[in-house]
Amino acid sequence: MSAFAVKILATAAMLIDHTAAALGGELPMPLYTLCRTVGRIAMPLFCFLIAEGLFHTKNARRYLLRLLLFSLVSEAPFDLFRTSFSRTPDELVFFGGFVNLTYQNVGFTLTLGLLGILLFDVFAAQGRRGFALASILAAGAGAALLRADYGFFGVFFIFVFYFFRNQNRQTAFALAVGVLMLAASQMLGGVLWREAATTLAAFAAFIPVWLYSGEKGRGGLRTLFYVFYPAHLLILAGVATLVRP
Repeated sequence: MSAFAVKILATAAMLIDHTAAALGGELPMPLYTLCRTVGRIAMPLFCFLIAEGLFHTKNARRYLLRLLLFSLVSEAPFDLFRTSFSRTPDELVFFGGFVNLTYQNVGFTLTLGLLGILLFDVFAAQGRRGFALASILAAGAGAALLRADYGFFGVFFIFVFYFFRNQNRQTAFALAVGVLMLAASQMLGGVLWREAATTLAAFAAFIPVWLYSGEKGRGGLRTLFYVFYPAHLLILAGVATLVRP
């Protein structure tokens, strides 16, 4: 399974998940739950692609800046998407939902995860293991403080896929621990146990990772994937506004 195939699978799962979130109660509950469950594999797969991309990029700094730009461009569509169906009174929302300072899009989680890995490598090469570990923890804490999608756990998944590259047993174990901790944290945060239980499906992301061939696959569509995320959020925000009461 090539990186391109993994990317297609992750994008499809994300689209299914976000479509169900936008439609909400307009879908029968079993179908809604199924779609959200399928969507749980998306984030770990994107984390895997970030880690794997670092091994193949020719310019890590440019890779990081590209992710940061993607995050900034995606923020307004993400805010509009979120506020179109799940706004709560305590959220800091401005300009009709285009700005939500309470939550940030997943691009910031991926960017911080990549930054943490880069710093980890720098300090590890210098033999400064304490600073190397602190880099990952700081990146995770930053994602949590920003309240970016998946927060600390997104950074954790990126580190797992990077540190345990080509070590399937270790990757599977660490991913399982991370998924269980994420589900537990959601329940402690007040999420209904049925919704938190769908998070356990994220472990299924290990299957395409295990099947990954190490090949890039079809190229030339990198920009399309960067455009798809904010574009589909804008479209689904419009859909949610139209179909929800």
